[in-house]
Amino acid sequence: MSPSQTATVVPEPPSFSQAAPLPKLTPEYMNQMYPEYLDLVQAQVFFRHGERTPVKERLLGTPSWPFCQRANHLHAEFMKAVGKFVPRQEAMPVPDPQRKVGDARYTEKTGTLKSGLEYEPAKWSVRLGNSGYESGPDAATDDKRKTWDPKACEMGQLSDIGLDTLFRTGSFLRSLYIDKLQLLPPVPDTTSGRLSDWLYIRTTDYSRVIQSTHALLVGMYPGYPKAAWNGSRTSFNEAFLRLFPIHTRMHRSETMHGNFGCYNFIKHFIDISVHDAVELKWIRDIYQQTIALESIGKRAEEMMAVPHFGSNFHPVYDELVSLVAHGGELPEDISMDHMESLGAAAYHQWTGRSHYTQDQRLGFGRLVDNVVQTMAQAAALDSQQSGGERPRIGSQREGDLLLSPDGVRPPTDGEIPRVPKLALFGGHDVTVGPMSVIMGANTRQWLPFASTLTFELFKDKVEQSKQSKQQQQQQRAKQADLRRPSSVPRDLDTAGHYVRVRLNDQVLQVPTCEVPGKHHPAMGSSMCTLAAFFEHLAPVIASEAEFRIECGTMPPTEM
Repeated sequence: MSPSQTATVVPEPPSFSQAAPLPKLTPEYMNQMYPEYLDLVQAQVFFRHGERTPVKERLLGTPSWPFCQRANHLHAEFMKAVGKFVPRQEAMPVPDPQRKVGDARYTEKTGTLKSGLEYEPAKWSVRLGNSGYESGPDAATDDKRKTWDPKACEMGQLSDIGLDTLFRTGSFLRSLYIDKLQLLPPVPDTTSGRLSDWLYIRTTDYSRVIQSTHALLVGMYPGYPKAAWNGSRTSFNEAFLRLFPIHTRMHRSETMHGNFGCYNFIKHFIDISVHDAVELKWIRDIYQQTIALESIGKRAEEMMAVPHFGSNFHPVYDELVSLVAHGGELPEDISMDHMESLGAAAYHQWTGRSHYTQDQRLGFGRLVDNVVQTMAQAAALDSQQSGGERPRIGSQREGDLLLSPDGVRPPTDGEIPRVPKLALFGGHDVTVGPMSVIMGANTRQWLPFASTLTFELFKDKVEQSKQSKQQQQQQRAKQADLRRPSSVPRDLDTAGHYVRVRLNDQVLQVPTCEVPGKHHPAMGSSMCTLAAFFEHLAPVIASEAEFRIECGTMPPTEM
């Protein structure tokens, strides 16, 4: 692959950074990872949001988190851009319970949209679909609101450091996929078509994720639109939304944080977490060491005494790592090693569930299927080598809502994305972590802020030209015999296509692909044949009928 002469500068992180590492795109790295005989057909990138304050602050008693001056401005700009900004001093609008789906009316009083969908204003820290502010000292009295510091962060809010980190991630993606590999055009308003004809963007409906995505896109396309990022202030305006269509989903149809609408997934998740907290010695040891700490022991014991949903260690770890990620110092009796042990325990209790095939299917099978379908469409399109417009993306985008200047609404037929060359999925630690485990990751540590999981689809330009027609037919026959997910067409020709998966700066070894004949002969077992990659994921993907049976019946109260 021939690199261009452009050189995007990827900023260095601060010395105290807790963000995930990115590969260094040296000439040696590029020659090794992207040799001339491979064409990059498509990349799909899942990323965790940037640094934020703790989801809840109960451990350290930190008086304030003054790291959100630009982030607060960005939040206001975003809410204005989607027509839902409510000043901090005003109460959030409450949806009208009498409103019916399809009602075309819209009023600020009810907070409903012209599309008939309910999509309430974003809280500073939590999901956009939630109503009202968190109850807490910041919102307890009018006096508190009047004296609010514009630099102050809410709990769980993306900080200015998080914005800078995702800008860095976007700069890295530009350097790799635009400057060096020319996967996307160098400017978004190209005369050859809309950027959205090659780029698909989807996020969860958490404000910190959407704003992280904004920072990443500004890093990929600095200066578009003008003044989107000038080093001190961000702008999230209507022009930005038109240039970079961002899709999200209502919480009930989201697939990027585990399927908590699946009863058996939840039950298995809780059963194992409770069992491990009681039975595993190393888990018990970390618990005892933590509650013995003079600085936080008593409060930590109150937080960890009963196994929480997901992990009783994570709230403690989250508060500590958020402090360090913003340049703060741990109490003297807490070492970095101990903090990382808490992260390992939290990882085991929460993300470790993804080592079980049943949990992979029930919790993340639909998301894996999104990846598979998108990749299969790109491979089919590449094999056809047809010119003209790229076809529309398939059923994997069902449920998408578009963040647009006229509200949050389903995309029109003309706005449905085309099969992307680059797909960006903004999510969380509990998105990237489980997905990486399914792909063979063996990390035992909670995933850092801004972690990326990247799926790259390649076509070998030379391999097939060297094979006889008989050899090509034999290869196709072998690959067609491998098990495929039901969403992959049986007649899809996978010959000559390969997949590589990278978690942050490390290439993952997908277990199924270690077998000779199931990986690239020159690149080795870390680059799967597309057929073997599909084979690996087939057990994780269930049909809709199978999925409903395996999930069981949800209890009356939704979790």
